[in-house]
Amino acid sequence: MHRLDAEKAIRLLTVGNLRNAKLRVKRVQDYVLIPLNIDVNIDDLGKALEGVQWAICEDNFEEVSTGRTYKDILRGRIPEHVLSRLPSSFDVIGDIAVINLKEGANDVLKYGVVIADALMGVARNVKSVYVSVGGLQGEFRLRALHYLGGERRTKCVHKEYGIKLRVDIAKAYFNPSLAEEHRRVAELVKDGELVADLFAGVGPFTLHIVTKRRAKVFAVDINPDAIKCLLESLKLNRSRLIGEVVAIAGDASSFISVVRRGAFNRVIMNLPRKALDFLPYVKEAVAVGGVIHVYVIGESLEEVLSKVRGELDPGMHIVGATRVLDYSPRKYIFRVDVRRAA
Repeated sequence: MHRLDAEKAIRLLTVGNLRNAKLRVKRVQDYVLIPLNIDVNIDDLGKALEGVQWAICEDNFEEVSTGRTYKDILRGRIPEHVLSRLPSSFDVIGDIAVINLKEGANDVLKYGVVIADALMGVARNVKSVYVSVGGLQGEFRLRALHYLGGERRTKCVHKEYGIKLRVDIAKAYFNPSLAEEHRRVAELVKDGELVADLFAGVGPFTLHIVTKRRAKVFAVDINPDAIKCLLESLKLNRSRLIGEVVAIAGDASSFISVVRRGAFNRVIMNLPRKALDFLPYVKEAVAVGGVIHVYVIGESLEEVLSKVRGELDPGMHIVGATRVLDYSPRKYIFRVDVRRAA
């Protein structure tokens, strides 16, 4: 549900003994996910939340700790200069946690087992802990990972709104913070559309679309390991699929160059640092009335809109723009929606 309704909903669900208080409420951009007791009756839920817009989904939730963070547990167990380098938050992908550092991990690695045990003590669903150094690297946008503790594996199944995503954090890009964006774009797709999901990664946009709409999606990514993950995810979600997927391991510009003019009703371009470079290849592939969702990094909406307008042909118009995610201090990722009118 929307964050503006969350406080009221949490109160109503708690009073009605419908909320699972052992699991932590989860914020996903402008929406809030509230864990429920496993035996909740839908009729009781509807009565309790009368007047509040809500939907049921399946997701991963962290267990509520006793008020202590993993850094609280570590205080006094590792040197203060090491503790100060650790961020308070961390990514959880399936049952794997990733601590993100800007640089050097040697001092952290010395205390890897202790740090991993502390983190798994407050996030009971986590089974493996890694540290990532220096952000995403290379053409495949991979993390530079170092094992800290728990199970030594990088593959897992991550859930978004009940959709199962096979992810290998060592071999393919995936951002767990984009769950709501994946769902939101899928909601825009209509039955019968032909969609190109360029830079698809492990295919979260694609999977959200084909489990929700009778559409055909060409999922393209240059990383063959990402496409392998997508193919495994299609098997995991077989019973939910209503659309069709064509998975292609290859370069997006090469793919677009061989499709017919006006082939697609919708193109998704989630490669914020380089999407504008690919826009000249993509413009001709969109049908009249079709939409391109292009993701761009900028300090402000005005800056991003100016960048996109500079790449558009006559007959193409910006019809929407949304700030999606924080990228770095004073920089954000925006989605700009461009429609071909002629």
